[in-house]
Amino acid sequence: MSASGVREAYEAAARLWAEGPGPVYARLADALLAAAGGELAGRRVLDLGAGTGVAGRAALAAGARSVVCADSALPMLRRCGAGLRPVAADAAALPFRDGRFDLVLAAFCLGHLPDPAAGLREARRVAAGLAASSFAAGWNHPAKAAVDEVLGSFGYRPPPWYVTFKRDTEPWASDPAALRRDTTAAGFTHVRLRTVTVEVGRSSPAELASWRLGMAHVAPFVCSLPAARRADLRHAAQAAVTGTGPLVVSMLVLTAR
Repeated sequence: MSASGVREAYEAAARLWAEGPGPVYARLADALLAAAGGELAGRRVLDLGAGTGVAGRAALAAGARSVVCADSALPMLRRCGAGLRPVAADAAALPFRDGRFDLVLAAFCLGHLPDPAAGLREARRVAAGLAASSFAAGWNHPAKAAVDEVLGSFGYRPPPWYVTFKRDTEPWASDPAALRRDTTAAGFTHVRLRTVTVEVGRSSPAELASWRLGMAHVAPFVCSLPAARRADLRHAAQAAVTGTGPLVVSMLVLTAR
């Protein structure tokens, strides 16, 4: 999977991401911290693959002493907001000294890395603990297929990086055995995996359509359309997802130290 392709997609998606997927992933970040347990008060946290910093903000709200947000997509980092320290960084070569952090948060990040094992090794190098999330194997929602069908009718085709992600790294990130093996190989011990169900508070057609149209593999296409065509797409997507809510996510949580 091309690291540059993923980075460029998230750079182009920054605005639509904040409007649609952002609130969804904020709720999932809260659920990750709750499932991970442990006391965050006074701890130094790295939000890896931070995007707009939703997991980092959740960590601050839970009492973290400091949060650094690392990502390769600068437009996403620019939306991190006050209290977070954004740093442009490659997850496989982090610009931090050994043991700089107490905890690495990797919220829906590991599956997007070209070399997830290298990312896990770097997480172990810079922090004592890890809390990561991904979609549980087999999880789906009817709004996804409904919006995909609409997108196809408007001429959308998935970008190559997303095809590779769906074929290669997403299955790895949803496989508890593979995650346990590679997390242990990276030097972590006390590895724990469990699945939690999260109601993310999105149920209306407008919310569900914005969630899907703001995803990084879709948003660049949406933004490329003329304004009138873009409005038609959004209207069609909202009609297609009517009756498919609410959005409930089955999330795999990995913790290690």
